Amino acid sequence: MAGEYLVHGTDCSYFTGKLECYLRAKGIAYRLVPFTRASLHRAAAHTGVFQVPQVECPDGTWLADSTPILAYFERTRPEPAVAPRDPAVAFVSLLLEDFGDEWLWRPAMHYRWSYPLSAQPMSEWLAGHLDGEPAPRFAKRWLLRARQTLFYVRLDGVTSATRRAADETYLEMLDALEPLFATRAFVLGSRPTEADFGLFASMFRHFGSDPAPARIMRARAPGVYEWVARMWNLSADKVAACAPVDALPDDLGALLRQVTAVYFPYLDANEAAFAAGDRKVGYRVQGVDWTEPTKPYRVWCLEQLRRHWRALDRAARAEVV
Repeated sequence: MAGEYLVHGTDCSYFTGKLECYLRAKGIAYRLVPFTRASLHRAAAHTGVFQVPQVECPDGTWLADSTPILAYFERTRPEPAVAPRDPAVAFVSLLLEDFGDEWLWRPAMHYRWSYPLSAQPMSEWLAGHLDGEPAPRFAKRWLLRARQTLFYVRLDGVTSATRRAADETYLEMLDALEPLFATRAFVLGSRPTEADFGLFASMFRHFGSDPAPARIMRARAPGVYEWVARMWNLSADKVAACAPVDALPDDLGALLRQVTAVYFPYLDANEAAFAAGDRKVGYRVQGVDWTEPTKPYRVWCLEQLRRHWRALDRAARAEVV
């Protein structure tokens, strides 16, 4: 499809960064349109959701939710391919994308809003998107910081009892990823896959850009820091020149343990809470008890993973496990 896509989002957004990186890697022309209250309402009139990013297509149709957007472009603009052709690799790629999207969201928001070094400039940035609102700039900064901390940190389960575990989630991810980039350019091999884009979302716009976690990344995991820059510098020509990933590497243990030991128990508990009609879900991982709102979207995420798993034949399943 010819023409320019409009990405309604912002240059400090978790999922906008993921989507922009993907579009750059695919060579898909787009223009970032910074969100305002008015633009969010306009997008929601088409898609029914108040969130960023959303994509306004040249033909007037709209796309929402980064994972289905990537899948849409892999179908309609298949080259250079990001989705692996090997079934086992494809499943692990989607699994890690989902993990990066959903589980790393909480520590990313925690490091942004719990640490003054990051919260102060980020509240100023958010206030800049509301310049049309009739309130003093300092009041908007204070209100936005309080709102983000309440909804995306405290109500999402980060308390004095769980804060250390939230901190360590990020550190453990750095430690799991750093050895991989000592031997290859991307998470699963020589070409970027959905796994890279899903993990990139938090590592770029939050952990790699916000002052507090970025200091940690530079000191603790310079290979991850280099990978973040390599991802942002992708182009269609560079991706096309990369050999496809046709087999799973044998050094994913530390990374996949995060998924199986931490993320899967949460997804199961969230699904059970949703089925029971509970508004909150409680579960124990990382040695602490967490309580957070039940999230219907993540019930859908779990079902999508099961659907992809059921589509694998016996040989591909054996390769994954």
